[in-house]
Amino acid sequence: MRFEINANNIVAPISKNITYVPTLQPESNCQHHQCTMMLPRAPYLTLSRRLVWSKGPLISKSAMPNLGVFSVSSNWSAAYSTPKAEMSKTPDESYMNEVAKKVLSCSSTKTPFVVTPVDRTKRTEKPGAKSWMSKDELRKIAHPYWVLTKPRLTALVMLSSICSYALSPCTVTLPELLFLTVGTTLASGAANAINMGREPEFDGKMTRTMARPVVRGLVSPANAFRYAAVSGTLGVSLLYFGVNPTVAALGGLNIILYSWIYTSLKRRHIINTWVGALVGAIPPLMGWAASSSLAHPGAWVLAGLLYAWQFPHFNALSHNVREEYHKAGYKMAAYENPTLNARVGFRYALLMFPLCFGLSYYEVCDWVFPFDSALLNGWLAFWAYKFWWQQKQNYAKGSPTAEGMQLANIYAKKMFWGSVWHLPGILVLAMLHKKGQWDRFLDFGGNKDRLQPA
Repeated sequence: MRFEINANNIVAPISKNITYVPTLQPESNCQHHQCTMMLPRAPYLTLSRRLVWSKGPLISKSAMPNLGVFSVSSNWSAAYSTPKAEMSKTPDESYMNEVAKKVLSCSSTKTPFVVTPVDRTKRTEKPGAKSWMSKDELRKIAHPYWVLTKPRLTALVMLSSICSYALSPCTVTLPELLFLTVGTTLASGAANAINMGREPEFDGKMTRTMARPVVRGLVSPANAFRYAAVSGTLGVSLLYFGVNPTVAALGGLNIILYSWIYTSLKRRHIINTWVGALVGAIPPLMGWAASSSLAHPGAWVLAGLLYAWQFPHFNALSHNVREEYHKAGYKMAAYENPTLNARVGFRYALLMFPLCFGLSYYEVCDWVFPFDSALLNGWLAFWAYKFWWQQKQNYAKGSPTAEGMQLANIYAKKMFWGSVWHLPGILVLAMLHKKGQWDRFLDFGGNKDRLQPA
């Protein structure tokens, strides 16, 4: 904090900047922790919050009026860089007035450092004014909106759309891929933002969701809806003009299906899980429709793969937070009908085998893919079976035991994490085994049998 000085006293603070300048080495008989001086920038002094003298009176409050947020306490003292012979003086008010007079008439011959006068022409800017916000402030504002999009879920949606686009039999182009990726990401983020904006009072009752930005008040529901409107409109527009109207229509349908129909059903009936699975099946259709016709059965087999995957994934997740779902008022099979929840997860895990076979049967992938994918499908089905069997035993004779539920919880977690790695693995394998993918390298002549555009 700098104070304007005249020949009689210290007037008032004129800047919020604090300048700390190390001083001359103190004499051996100077009792203090660390000497700090006030740098004289004629006609200013810089007040430093250091203990200079351990003995002697402090500068009086009358000598430093209008200190604002700073207070004169036992931690505040000040000194002027005077010759060593004068350092033994006590910094009382009269002494500080003498210091002020010296500052006003200082010259390079009387001070051991360069004196830089303040340029008053640069004081036109208001105190605290900023030309632009800092990176930290910008990050603080933008991060809650980033969380609104559910980045990990959106990344999974985007991945399924891109993989489906790559698996389609027709030629792919980089601009079309770019529009598909950005448009799908924005549309998915819009649906997630609406979902969060509609459920803050319910999300606040669950440990898994209580840290969401709308629950914490970082983003209001109205701003979440505004953000979703901008993101959704931009995303669907990019899909319409950059890809084709079919993909744009599917993107808009998915926003409505997830943010309004699925979200509304969550508190009414357990069928919400089946409706929510449709949301996961649409992105593969979007990717396929970007370059090929949806009349090809391979598109629907791929969509069925994503639809079936939702059940072992979500049913395992909902099992371990079933009490919180119930507390928040959500109707989930994991709480309403635990055995059905486990049985459905196991059934759809088994369905992954014929669906992967279907991709080869309809010439989307080669015939090695069903065997490679069987390893991942078998791993998922194994934990789904363990979970289903344990839940069947738990509820066969009424209420489950604590030991039985502990085992079911362990198997559910195994199935959940198995599903997390299962889907990316299946999609990557499918792209590696795409029909004719390696024919040009191995010279098998497979390109002659490639599917032609519809």
